[in-house]
Amino acid sequence: MNHSRSPRPSRASRAKDAPNDIMTTKDAAAYLRLTIPTLYRHVSQGKVPCSRIGGRWRFDRKSLDRSLGRRDRGDDVSGRNKISGIVTGIKRSSLLAQINLDAGPYKLTAIITRDGFDALKLRVGDSATALIKATEVMVIKEDR
Repeated sequence: MNHSRSPRPSRASRAKDAPNDIMTTKDAAAYLRLTIPTLYRHVSQGKVPCSRIGGRWRFDRKSLDRSLGRRDRGDDVSGRNKISGIVTGIKRSSLLAQINLDAGPYKLTAIITRDGFDALKLRVGDSATALIKATEVMVIKEDR
């Protein structure tokens, strides 16, 4: 019987596969543009959200952004009619792209330019938010 285990991944490869939203002290200091001693001082004063993992401080990027008053992507866009959902379908042509969005009780379809689609780098399964801005809304009475 062969009892050999698969080789353990190196520390470098484990770090490479770690989520980008969890940062080391060095990374968080650079992200916040602080020296490491200043970051530790803010941590000890409770000014910076962080957790100890394996005896070392770790910093969640989203928590840091919230503590700094930074908003999530899309919050800086004016518009009240925002509906978030999951991309369920994509059709592309040379000039346009059609994106289907499942937003719970709402099923939305958006037609955008191909350049805009390419810039968003959307894929089926991604989370996305539809921002609805209309200059005109029509209401049609249905015959019964």
